[in-house]
Amino acid sequence: MEATFTVSEARPPEQEPPGSEAPEAARAWNPRRDPLVWAILGVYFALAIASSFIHELGYAADETSRHLPYVEWLYHERTLPPDDPTVEAGALELHPPLYYAALTPLYAFMEPYGRRAVLLALRLTSPPLVLVVLLLWFAVIRRACANDRRASLAVLAVTAWWPDLFVDASMLTNDVGTLLALSALLYLISVRHWERRDLASAVIWGALVGIGGLVKTSVPVAGAPLIGIALIWQHGKRFYRDGRFWTRGLLAAAACLAICGWWFARNLEVHGSLTGVTPSLGFRPIPEAISNFEALTYGMVWPLVLRAINGLWVSVFAGAVWFPDWSHAVVYTLLRIVTAAGIAGVLVGIWRLAKGRVRFAEGQAPALLLPIAGFGVLYLSDIYVSTFIHMGFYQGGRYLLPFLPGLTLPLVLGIRQLVPPRWRVPATVALAVLFLCLNFLAWYHIITYWNPYVLSTAGRFH
Repeated sequence: MEATFTVSEARPPEQEPPGSEAPEAARAWNPRRDPLVWAILGVYFALAIASSFIHELGYAADETSRHLPYVEWLYHERTLPPDDPTVEAGALELHPPLYYAALTPLYAFMEPYGRRAVLLALRLTSPPLVLVVLLLWFAVIRRACANDRRASLAVLAVTAWWPDLFVDASMLTNDVGTLLALSALLYLISVRHWERRDLASAVIWGALVGIGGLVKTSVPVAGAPLIGIALIWQHGKRFYRDGRFWTRGLLAAAACLAICGWWFARNLEVHGSLTGVTPSLGFRPIPEAISNFEALTYGMVWPLVLRAINGLWVSVFAGAVWFPDWSHAVVYTLLRIVTAAGIAGVLVGIWRLAKGRVRFAEGQAPALLLPIAGFGVLYLSDIYVSTFIHMGFYQGGRYLLPFLPGLTLPLVLGIRQLVPPRWRVPATVALAVLFLCLNFLAWYHIITYWNPYVLSTAGRFH
């Protein structure tokens, strides 16, 4: 019998440990008919809708200072916002226009009802769009878990109820477009196209990254390395001798540049950088006169790197102001324990894999490892950005969400490796309930602290 890395051990079926499902049952599982799948997604949708109304309208991250004005500008002016800080939409002209342009029909329909109605309607596009993201992720999660029902449901619940996900799932933000582009890319590579070595698949991957590049410049930053890793993996150890590898890579790059290359060329012409972010904007934590190499040799970099590592870990669970101060000691102690247990479990799983006690099921390895690789790419790139380009990224855990399964998969499956089989279900249920409760704690803090604070300092949005 074939056993999987995360589900069962290499032993005859009659010796399957309690709490683990046999591969035959796993293959027969039909998620579409499983009420728990729909219950988990239903709870997500209820949380997202409720969060849209609980969080004071207009006071999500950059909601009325950047995102709404961009949509308004596109609709009324029919052109890109100018590089002019005195214009309301100019603060976000660094971002590509596709996500905002897609919202202009809804804006046009709601405009007669006032800006509050417009903003609420635009906010409410996020819950269903992120639901699509969750469905794409779920296909990846199922394959990463070898279609094991209990493991797949546990990872889906933790992913769908992750508190920080609702920064995107209940607010107006172009990060929703980033989630859609990169989740679709991950799904295509690791689920739909993994067995393919044809040129068309590479063109589709590159085109999808190109479309994402017109949503946010971070999509090519994360998507291009993922395509590179997938191509190298698909073509094997001697990939560099395989002409098809180079052809597919060049076609993917050409498809991407054909769609979004003009935007990066425009940034280079207007701002002098591909992303549009330059030291002159004042976000760089290192003095402009000091080069990156000098900052490295002077020892200025390492405190910033450590701050970024810790800040990204803290903020990936929830927004920086989402938990009450009095709860931090308990909440983050629990999250440290969960993180440490997940890491320990992953190490145990790697040891068991190396010893031959477990092995991957067919197609499982790419679905498990590619999200982790994507998450790692985003984590390293955000550390670099927060150290050398934009200091605010050190609390930018929400920028890691496009590859959230790359965090939740090793976290949940690692903990399952540590727990005896009979306790796996209670342990994973407790983990999912923990993250669900953290959402309610965040709501409490938003209602009792954040909303009164912004209303007293800035007033009601109109």
